[in-house]
Amino acid sequence: MAGAGLVSARRQTGVVLLTVLLVLALLSAIAWQLMGRHSLVIAQARYTFTGDQSLEYALGAETFARQVLFEEWSQGGAGKDTLQEVWAQPVAPFEVDNGFLEIQVRDMHGCFNLNSLAGSQWQQNLERLRNLLRNRNVPESLAEAWRDWVDPDQEITGFGAEDGDYLLEDPAYRTADRSAADVSEFRLLRGIEQDHLDALEGALCVLPSTDLSVNVNTADAAVLAALSPGLSEPQMQAFAEAVRDYDNVSEVVTEFPDLTGAVDALSVTSQYFRVDVRARVDDGQTELSSLLRREPSSGAIELISRDFGRNFRSLFAAEDDEDDNP
Repeated sequence: MAGAGLVSARRQTGVVLLTVLLVLALLSAIAWQLMGRHSLVIAQARYTFTGDQSLEYALGAETFARQVLFEEWSQGGAGKDTLQEVWAQPVAPFEVDNGFLEIQVRDMHGCFNLNSLAGSQWQQNLERLRNLLRNRNVPESLAEAWRDWVDPDQEITGFGAEDGDYLLEDPAYRTADRSAADVSEFRLLRGIEQDHLDALEGALCVLPSTDLSVNVNTADAAVLAALSPGLSEPQMQAFAEAVRDYDNVSEVVTEFPDLTGAVDALSVTSQYFRVDVRARVDDGQTELSSLLRREPSSGAIELISRDFGRNFRSLFAAEDDEDDNP
């Protein structure tokens, strides 16, 4: 009897020990999981914090650019806009707490407004877009395709394309039949290739206006050359590389009579500007592209749109590479 009781006691002790070991194993697993989740929560919180901080820096940079544009206007710059003004000067990336910030401001009257083909002067501006494409060795038929993209009807213009053509694509889609919201819509045209887009890089833009108003003080050579068939890119390249500080269009035409045929599309002032910002704080990064409009009569700055999907291209590749690869 005593022996049986001893065996029973040992069995109970073994069961208790095994239970304790199982409980310890379970507690260890729970503790390990809690520690892992805790680390993940901390990492997520840190990333969210740095992302929010970089966003605030980007928005602050946008506000700074708005202030610069307003001050430029209020301090005697209402009559003209040039590349010699403060807003147009490239600023190297500069350090902020645990990161860096880079700001670029671009005059959107220095490129060809594609929405001008949706306005009352579309025929004349269609020819100008043809000139631009031809000068860049891009098929001129894309100009007619773009006119069909933004016009309100389904009648095909020349060698253009309407819904009947795009519905045959895979996947099928339709033309916008209204003014474009973003220059990326140009990528949807029938027959367009990547090398065409590369050739037109920087020359095209989309504004919330159907006017074609090109600032002769800031425009690219390709855009200026497209405004009249009597102009050439090499000629306008030499013009664009010189310091341009014209007070009015008449002054420009007097000096360069070849621009006479483009007078209706020329100006020396600008309303629309694009502010591109890249802000980085630790592992958090924000790339912001904001379209601003400056009211000609008051200088007031209006935010038209913000885009967080545009690829930021630094003007200071060497410095940027060093920051990316410490």
